[in-house]
Amino acid sequence: MMTRREMLLGTIGGLAGAMLLSRMAQAFVIEEMPAHVSSALAAACRPGADNHAASLKSTRDDLLARIAKGVLPAGATEQVGCPICGCNFVVSADGAL
Repeated sequence: MMTRREMLLGTIGGLAGAMLLSRMAQAFVIEEMPAHVSSALAAACRPGADNHAASLKSTRDDLLARIAKGVLPAGATEQVGCPICGCNFVVSADGAL
């Protein structure tokens, strides 16, 4: 069981620690991406990019095979993530959405 003294000391210590850590947290700054970096990422992260084409094609082929076997309904979709950049795409039988 905690005594009142331990509870008060714990509360005071927690508040002091929070105050000290809040000053440290102000050192982090969020900055906007430079234009050349933003355009490079936008060019790389799209369904038609070379690094995504193989993954999208294999996922679509697998999806079509499972639809043909009757495992999935005709309008099924599947979400695939790019292992290179982390982009997520939804693939349907018609193609990427």
